[in-house]
Amino acid sequence: MPSQAEIITGLNARSDRESKETARPGMGRMSIIVRLALVPSFRFTAEYLSRGGPLGGAAAFRDAVNAWAGAFMTEAKRYELAFADKGKSITESRDFI
Repeated sequence: MPSQAEIITGLNARSDRESKETARPGMGRMSIIVRLALVPSFRFTAEYLSRGGPLGGAAAFRDAVNAWAGAFMTEAKRYELAFADKGKSITESRDFI
């Protein structure tokens, strides 16, 4: 069984890859914000219902929350790739150390 650190590293790598593959230069800020709100919600609902909904118990809810988190990470990284100020994050990371 993989450790929690390995799982987080894998999720981070997958969300990086997916966000870079699906980021389009012409996407507007509003469309990305809408995607940031809706895509994870739809992913949660689809996963929860496919696992049996309330009949699936805690395992269905846990899997749906994990699917929501993965979708949210991907959409947040897509937003960051499109609109983040690259110089500001480098300055903040230097100040943190």
